[in-house]
Amino acid sequence: MSRSWEDWQGVIRPKLEGINRYNPDNMETLEQYAQFQAESHHYDFEANLTLMKLYQFEPHRAVARVALQILLKALVNMPKPDFSLLKSVLPCNLHVVFCVYTPWWWLSLATGRGGGAGGETPRSPGVVQFREVWGGGEDGGVGEVTSHISNFQEQIRKYICSVLEVSYQTVSTELVREYLGGIDDAVLMELASGSGWTVSGETVHIRKQEELIKPKKILAKIDVESVSGILTAAIK
Repeated sequence: MSRSWEDWQGVIRPKLEGINRYNPDNMETLEQYAQFQAESHHYDFEANLTLMKLYQFEPHRAVARVALQILLKALVNMPKPDFSLLKSVLPCNLHVVFCVYTPWWWLSLATGRGGGAGGETPRSPGVVQFREVWGGGEDGGVGEVTSHISNFQEQIRKYICSVLEVSYQTVSTELVREYLGGIDDAVLMELASGSGWTVSGETVHIRKQEELIKPKKILAKIDVESVSGILTAAIK
């Protein structure tokens, strides 16, 4: 019988306390927990980072499949910085495995956010990488690598939409389709509607960047008594 999220919390939390956190005997349980996360919408960065550090301490016991699941799950949770932190403790032997057997460009997707009132010119440097990400080419393609991660492509598209919102005011529909993995018109219209975009012919009107900036009026009340001493000293 498979464990629920609540059951897993009862199992995992005690293993992350104190010096027991880095007990090698916990590796198998943490690997099973990572598999549970991959198959569900749940995510536990603390537990995953602990397992990756255990892999770093004992690289000969590292399981490439599990490490890949953890990294892909971190991608789904962008723009949190979890991916960079997890990748920084990845054992060297797994770097080699991923470079040879998996499309490593997927694991370079952690894109920095840009800003500003850009038109067709993206303000976020990573935006231009999105087309390469969906390509796949001879490396096997996106689906083969990510099919075991629950709702992976949907979540990545949601993240890409958030990057586009801070990078463009208007952009061609063709470019948006490419960035989002060659989607058809129906999917484009659904995503546009959910994001508050307007599709007009061959152009997607995202929004004016000024709309993202909400002015805030700040009122400061100063008690005369609280500054009288300072004013008196200044006059003297």
